[in-house]
Amino acid sequence: MSESARDRWLSIGMSVLLHGSLIVLLALGWWHLRKPAPAPTLSINATVVDARTLKGVGTASTPAPEPKPTPPQAQPAQSVPTPAVQPEGPPPPTPEELAMRQQAAQEEAEHEAEAQKQLLARQQAEQARDDAQRKAEAAAAEQAAQAKQAEAATAAKKRAQAQKLAEERKKAEAKKLAEQKKLAEQKRLAAERKLAEEKRLAEQRAAEDRAARVAELQQSLQEEERAQAAQAASGALASWQSVITSRIEHAWIRPPTAQPGIECVLNVSLVPDGSVTGVSIGQCNGDDAVRQSIQTAVYNASPLPPPPDGVPFPRELIITFKPTN
Repeated sequence: MSESARDRWLSIGMSVLLHGSLIVLLALGWWHLRKPAPAPTLSINATVVDARTLKGVGTASTPAPEPKPTPPQAQPAQSVPTPAVQPEGPPPPTPEELAMRQQAAQEEAEHEAEAQKQLLARQQAEQARDDAQRKAEAAAAEQAAQAKQAEAATAAKKRAQAQKLAEERKKAEAKKLAEQKKLAEQKRLAAERKLAEEKRLAEQRAAEDRAARVAELQQSLQEEERAQAAQAASGALASWQSVITSRIEHAWIRPPTAQPGIECVLNVSLVPDGSVTGVSIGQCNGDDAVRQSIQTAVYNASPLPPPPDGVPFPRELIITFKPTN
């Protein structure tokens, strides 16, 4: 950008210098026209100015040399007419001078147009270069912004991923901790249930043991009571059976075949009033006549005497019949 500004100022300086040179040349020409003309002569000496000397840029213009007066030529001796009075002021330019001036002005205008064209081209080139540079800078800035934005997006994405991983890790740790806590709670509850079950079983076993001991004690008491009752009943029953046996023996008619030491087991069926409804003889060491006589004696002893203590007659009664004589 500093190089472009320097070139621009250099171009402006050259343009100003060129216009200044043109103005100086026009002033010199005007000054020559205002200068008194020398005495008229038949010949005119003119200095031809090359237009290329007017194209110098960057150097100071020098004034054109004044034409030297031409010495008067010798005239033949003859009668010279009286010269006419010349008008005052500069002589009018000749057609050659006008052509030269016009050519110089045209060349100067062409040079100026060329300079303007070159200046415009340089300005356009500089503008295009500046535009290209601005575009390049804008593209570079946009690319840098896009790169920065992409970098920021990548960083944000990485931060989001890191945050997501941290949250997932935190959730996993919280879940693991919750599972461990749940497992510990389950173990604690299982231990408590086990202790409660063991305590219940122990209490149940203790209760069962107490119940068993109580039942055993009650059973032993009942057995003792039954034994005592049985013993008492056994005595009463033995006495009652002795009465029945004595009664059957009184009703028995001893057959001739009866031998001493007869012993027979009698199965007697009774009704509630003591009446005998049936008699069968089991084991017996007598013959048939003895058996028959014993059955007849049982029927003849019916009804049998009642048992002691108001006990009802049993349905079946087993009597061992052993006559004394």
